[in-house]
Amino acid sequence: MSHPIVRFVHLPDLPQAIAELKRIGADPRSWEIMAPKALFRAIRISAVPFPAATILKQEMLSLGGEAAVARGVLTARTKRSAVLLMGTLAQLRVLTVKIREQPFGLAGLSEQLGRLLDAAEPAGRPSLKCRRLELPLHERPHIMGVLNVTPDSFSDGGRYHALEMALDRARQMVAEGADIIDVGGESTRPGARAVELKEELRRVIPVVERLCDELSVPVSIDTYKSEVARQALKAGAHMINDISALRFDENMPRLVARTGAGLVLMHMKGTPRSMQRKPRYDDTISEIYEFLARQVRRAVEAGLTRDHLVIDPGIGFGKRVHDNLLIINRLDEFLGLGLPLLVGVSRKSFIGQVLDLPVDDRLEGTAAALSLAVARGASILRVHDVRAMVRVARMARAVTEMTA
Repeated sequence: MSHPIVRFVHLPDLPQAIAELKRIGADPRSWEIMAPKALFRAIRISAVPFPAATILKQEMLSLGGEAAVARGVLTARTKRSAVLLMGTLAQLRVLTVKIREQPFGLAGLSEQLGRLLDAAEPAGRPSLKCRRLELPLHERPHIMGVLNVTPDSFSDGGRYHALEMALDRARQMVAEGADIIDVGGESTRPGARAVELKEELRRVIPVVERLCDELSVPVSIDTYKSEVARQALKAGAHMINDISALRFDENMPRLVARTGAGLVLMHMKGTPRSMQRKPRYDDTISEIYEFLARQVRRAVEAGLTRDHLVIDPGIGFGKRVHDNLLIINRLDEFLGLGLPLLVGVSRKSFIGQVLDLPVDDRLEGTAAALSLAVARGASILRVHDVRAMVRVARMARAVTEMTA
């Protein structure tokens, strides 16, 4: 006689929920109805007006879910409150419909909730347009190979400073499986001083010109200066990797919009010179998320379309070890912005601090962090050790795609 066995089932998304329903023999006609009921989601909304917060709580309770609000909402003593919605994907979908015609800004909130729920599912993850190219980031993680043509980068400073050496390294990375080459002419390591425009141009433009003539993969320019970006794009570059997320040069948004280039918006607290001077967060993930949301809005208002944008939470840029580990662990929360995620963990100091290892001995630590980033939805992985990380990414992707 067999006995029932009780266990948890990991169901992170709709395809895996449907696969489980199929395995137990549920009627196929019920799959689309039942699968959203198997997925629990918690959604945080900030600064909700008092009347809207009250309605959200009432509606979620009526659907069998829950909504947490500040105590002052219940006593009518607060004007605004954060709201934590808690329910199944099915309940949250119904909520978006129920509040669509409601007052107090709930109609707009309904639209935002709908986009958020769509973005969090694998089918909602976008491709990236960068000038004449379109990268199918929804199909697999793409590897961005780091090419520092600087004398002082934290990991490989000076190694590829000469033109021919830089070109050879780029060719090698493409042969090893790099999908994008990211060229940088200014070190952004903690404490680094800014490089003069003329010197940065001297370092990067000859390299970009040659790479764009020779390589079949897109070339990215790692700069926050619009003039460097302009000349790199003129030389054939496809993407701008802006560590300032448009904060340092007011001409950058219009330039990128006009050229149709791809644009990476990265979070950084302060500047490279000051970012590691006792960085502090009250709520790390919320603060980074809200910053990126603001900069995405700024980019769109300047004329960029969302299918040209990538977001990067900026691991190692104005972050404590705890912050970096937390970002990786909760990386999937950033999928709610509905944009591809770039993650750069390669050889960074938080790995060295966790494992007590020097910069040239962090391959395994990088691999572990990168595999977790893939599992949590990263689309672009910025790395130094291309051959090894291509294999890590492929393996991590194979595991996360397995549903049966």
